[in-house]
Amino acid sequence: MSELKQSKYIDITTDYGFKKVFGSDTNKDLLIAFLNQLFRGRKVIADLYYNKNEHVGDTEDIGTVIFDLTCTADNGERFIIEVQRTSQVNLKKRMLYYSSKLIADQAPKGNRRAWNYAISEVYIIVLLDGFAMPDAGEEKYFLHDICLCYRDHGKIFYDELGFIYIELVNFVKAEAELDNDLDRWLYVLKNISSLKGLSTYLRKPIFEKLFQLA
Repeated sequence: MSELKQSKYIDITTDYGFKKVFGSDTNKDLLIAFLNQLFRGRKVIADLYYNKNEHVGDTEDIGTVIFDLTCTADNGERFIIEVQRTSQVNLKKRMLYYSSKLIADQAPKGNRRAWNYAISEVYIIVLLDGFAMPDAGEEKYFLHDICLCYRDHGKIFYDELGFIYIELVNFVKAEAELDNDLDRWLYVLKNISSLKGLSTYLRKPIFEKLFQLA
Protein backbone atom coordinates (compact mmCIF):
# COMPACT_ATOMS: atom_id res chain seq x y z
CA MET A 1 0.00 0.00 0.00
CA SER A 2 1.47 3.34 -1.07
CA GLU A 3 2.01 6.03 1.52
CA LEU A 4 -0.10 9.15 1.39
CA LYS A 5 1.91 12.16 0.26
CA GLN A 6 1.91 14.94 2.81
CA SER A 7 2.53 18.51 1.71
CA LYS A 8 5.34 20.42 3.36
CA TYR A 9 3.33 23.66 3.22
CA ILE A 10 -0.34 24.41 3.77
CA ASP A 11 -2.55 25.26 0.81
CA ILE A 12 -3.09 29.01 1.11
CA THR A 13 -6.23 28.91 -1.02
CA THR A 14 -8.12 26.81 1.54
CA ASP A 15 -10.17 28.51 4.27
CA TYR A 16 -7.69 27.47 6.96
CA GLY A 17 -4.61 28.35 4.93
CA PHE A 18 -5.86 31.74 3.81
CA LYS A 19 -6.84 32.78 7.33
CA LYS A 20 -3.62 31.37 8.78
CA VAL A 21 -1.43 33.38 6.42
CA PHE A 22 -3.44 36.56 5.93
CA GLY A 23 -5.93 36.73 8.80
CA SER A 24 -4.10 38.25 11.77
CA ASP A 25 -2.44 41.51 12.78
CA THR A 26 0.83 39.64 13.25
CA ASN A 27 0.94 38.74 9.56
CA LYS A 28 -0.80 41.76 8.06
CA ASP A 29 2.45 42.76 6.35
CA LEU A 30 1.93 39.72 4.09
CA LEU A 31 -1.57 40.84 3.10
CA ILE A 32 -0.41 44.43 2.60
CA ALA A 33 2.40 43.25 0.30
CA PHE A 34 0.01 41.06 -1.72
CA LEU A 35 -2.65 43.77 -2.09
CA ASN A 36 -0.09 46.39 -3.11
CA GLN A 37 0.98 44.13 -5.95
CA LEU A 38 -2.64 43.74 -7.07
CA PHE A 39 -3.05 47.53 -7.26
CA ARG A 40 0.10 47.77 -9.42
CA GLY A 41 1.08 51.22 -8.19
CA ARG A 42 -2.38 52.83 -8.27
CA LYS A 43 -2.60 52.51 -4.50
CA VAL A 44 0.06 51.96 -1.88
CA ILE A 45 -1.38 50.55 1.33
CA ALA A 46 0.54 51.63 4.41
CA ASP A 47 -1.58 49.86 7.03
CA LEU A 48 -4.79 47.91 7.43
CA TYR A 49 -7.28 47.10 10.15
CA TYR A 50 -9.34 43.91 10.40
CA ASN A 51 -12.95 44.86 11.04
CA LYS A 52 -14.93 42.58 13.34
CA ASN A 53 -17.57 41.57 10.82
CA GLU A 54 -15.82 38.82 8.90
CA HIS A 55 -18.91 38.14 6.84
CA VAL A 56 -20.45 41.25 5.33
CA GLY A 57 -24.23 41.18 5.30
CA ASP A 58 -26.41 38.17 5.89
CA THR A 59 -24.68 35.21 4.28
CA GLU A 60 -24.99 31.50 4.86
CA ASP A 61 -22.31 30.54 2.39
CA ILE A 62 -20.11 27.66 3.45
CA GLY A 63 -16.46 27.50 2.54
CA THR A 64 -15.92 31.22 1.98
CA VAL A 65 -13.15 33.48 3.19
CA ILE A 66 -14.26 37.08 3.54
CA PHE A 67 -12.12 39.79 5.10
CA ASP A 68 -13.64 43.19 5.77
CA LEU A 69 -10.63 45.48 5.89
CA THR A 70 -10.15 49.18 6.38
CA CYS A 71 -6.91 50.25 4.73
CA THR A 72 -4.87 53.41 4.92
CA ALA A 73 -3.04 54.38 1.74
CA ASP A 74 0.23 56.27 1.69
CA ASN A 75 -1.65 59.49 0.92
CA GLY A 76 -3.87 59.13 4.00
CA GLU A 77 -7.05 58.16 2.13
CA ARG A 78 -9.05 55.28 3.52
CA PHE A 79 -10.74 52.52 1.62
CA ILE A 80 -12.28 49.13 2.24
CA ILE A 81 -11.30 45.81 0.66
CA GLU A 82 -13.32 42.60 0.59
CA VAL A 83 -11.47 39.34 -0.06
CA GLN A 84 -13.41 36.25 -1.11
CA ARG A 85 -12.43 32.91 -2.66
CA THR A 86 -14.92 30.23 -3.60
CA SER A 87 -17.08 29.18 -6.51
CA GLN A 88 -20.59 30.52 -6.07
CA VAL A 89 -23.84 30.95 -7.96
CA ASN A 90 -24.35 34.52 -9.24
CA LEU A 91 -20.77 35.40 -8.28
CA LYS A 92 -20.76 38.82 -9.97
CA LYS A 93 -24.08 39.79 -8.41
CA ARG A 94 -22.88 38.63 -4.99
CA MET A 95 -19.79 40.81 -5.30
CA LEU A 96 -21.95 43.75 -6.36
CA TYR A 97 -24.12 43.14 -3.30
CA TYR A 98 -21.09 43.03 -1.01
CA SER A 99 -19.73 46.28 -2.45
CA SER A 100 -23.12 47.96 -2.10
CA LYS A 101 -23.33 46.82 1.51
CA LEU A 102 -19.86 48.19 2.26
CA ILE A 103 -20.89 51.53 0.75
CA ALA A 104 -24.29 51.70 2.47
CA ASP A 105 -22.82 50.83 5.87
CA GLN A 106 -20.71 53.99 5.77
CA ALA A 107 -23.77 56.24 6.14
CA PRO A 108 -24.13 57.77 9.64
CA LYS A 109 -27.31 57.21 11.59
CA GLY A 110 -27.82 60.96 11.86
CA ASN A 111 -26.56 64.26 10.46
CA ARG A 112 -26.56 63.06 6.86
CA ARG A 113 -26.33 66.65 5.62
CA ALA A 114 -22.94 67.15 7.29
CA TRP A 115 -21.73 63.79 5.99
CA ASN A 116 -22.74 64.76 2.44
CA TYR A 117 -22.03 61.26 1.02
CA ALA A 118 -18.30 61.32 1.81
CA ILE A 119 -17.90 57.67 0.82
CA SER A 120 -14.60 55.85 1.25
CA GLU A 121 -13.23 53.89 -1.64
CA VAL A 122 -14.43 50.29 -1.89
CA TYR A 123 -12.61 47.46 -3.61
CA ILE A 124 -13.66 43.84 -3.93
CA ILE A 125 -10.81 41.33 -4.30
CA VAL A 126 -11.98 37.95 -5.58
CA LEU A 127 -9.58 35.02 -5.64
CA LEU A 128 -10.87 32.36 -8.03
CA ASP A 129 -9.17 29.07 -7.21
CA GLY A 130 -9.84 26.10 -9.46
CA PHE A 131 -12.66 27.66 -11.46
CA ALA A 132 -12.97 30.24 -14.21
CA MET A 133 -14.32 33.76 -14.25
CA PRO A 134 -18.04 33.64 -15.07
CA ASP A 135 -18.74 34.57 -18.71
CA ALA A 136 -15.03 35.09 -19.41
CA GLY A 137 -15.29 33.51 -22.85
CA GLU A 138 -12.14 32.34 -24.60
CA GLU A 139 -9.90 34.98 -23.01
CA LYS A 140 -7.23 33.60 -20.70
CA TYR A 141 -6.46 36.63 -18.55
CA PHE A 142 -5.44 35.79 -14.99
CA LEU A 143 -6.09 39.31 -13.67
CA HIS A 144 -9.33 41.23 -14.27
CA ASP A 145 -9.13 44.85 -13.01
CA ILE A 146 -12.55 46.47 -13.27
CA CYS A 147 -13.99 49.92 -12.57
CA LEU A 148 -16.91 52.07 -13.77
CA CYS A 149 -16.25 53.60 -17.18
CA TYR A 150 -18.08 55.15 -20.12
CA ARG A 151 -19.41 52.51 -22.48
CA ASP A 152 -18.74 54.55 -25.65
CA HIS A 153 -15.11 55.55 -25.24
CA GLY A 154 -13.83 53.69 -22.18
CA LYS A 155 -12.81 56.73 -20.14
CA ILE A 156 -13.02 56.10 -16.40
CA PHE A 157 -16.20 57.52 -14.87
CA TYR A 158 -15.57 56.55 -11.23
CA ASP A 159 -12.52 54.68 -9.99
CA GLU A 160 -13.23 54.55 -6.23
CA LEU A 161 -15.33 51.39 -6.66
CA GLY A 162 -13.30 48.56 -8.10
CA PHE A 163 -13.33 44.81 -8.58
CA ILE A 164 -10.17 42.74 -8.99
CA TYR A 165 -10.76 39.12 -9.98
CA ILE A 166 -7.74 36.77 -9.86
CA GLU A 167 -8.27 33.74 -12.10
CA LEU A 168 -5.63 31.28 -10.88
CA VAL A 169 -6.50 28.60 -13.46
CA ASN A 170 -5.17 30.96 -16.14
CA PHE A 171 -1.90 31.65 -14.33
CA VAL A 172 0.41 29.05 -15.88
CA LYS A 173 3.86 30.61 -15.56
CA ALA A 174 6.74 28.46 -14.39
CA GLU A 175 9.21 29.70 -11.76
CA ALA A 176 11.76 30.79 -14.35
CA GLU A 177 9.10 32.88 -16.11
CA LEU A 178 8.13 35.02 -13.09
CA ASP A 179 8.68 38.64 -14.12
CA ASN A 180 7.62 40.62 -11.05
CA ASP A 181 6.34 40.29 -7.48
CA LEU A 182 2.72 39.96 -8.61
CA ASP A 183 3.74 36.91 -10.64
CA ARG A 184 5.57 35.56 -7.59
CA TRP A 185 2.53 36.01 -5.34
CA LEU A 186 0.18 34.28 -7.77
CA TYR A 187 2.67 31.45 -8.32
CA VAL A 188 2.95 30.90 -4.56
CA LEU A 189 -0.82 31.05 -4.05
CA LYS A 190 -1.36 28.42 -6.71
CA ASN A 191 1.57 26.11 -6.05
CA ILE A 192 2.90 26.40 -2.50
CA SER A 193 1.31 23.16 -1.26
CA SER A 194 3.28 21.21 -3.89
CA LEU A 195 6.61 23.00 -3.45
CA LYS A 196 9.57 21.52 -1.56
CA GLY A 197 11.12 24.79 -0.45
CA LEU A 198 11.90 28.40 -1.26
CA SER A 199 13.62 28.66 -4.63
CA THR A 200 16.03 31.37 -5.78
CA TYR A 201 13.19 32.92 -7.81
CA LEU A 202 11.29 33.64 -4.57
CA ARG A 203 14.23 34.61 -2.37
CA LYS A 204 12.84 37.79 -0.80
CA PRO A 205 12.17 38.56 2.90
CA ILE A 206 8.38 38.72 2.44
CA PHE A 207 8.30 35.27 0.84
CA GLU A 208 10.74 33.86 3.38
CA LYS A 209 8.27 34.86 6.10
CA LEU A 210 5.37 33.43 4.10
CA PHE A 211 7.06 30.04 3.65
CA GLN A 212 8.15 29.89 7.27
CA LEU A 213 4.55 30.51 8.37
CA ALA A 214 3.11 28.06 5.85
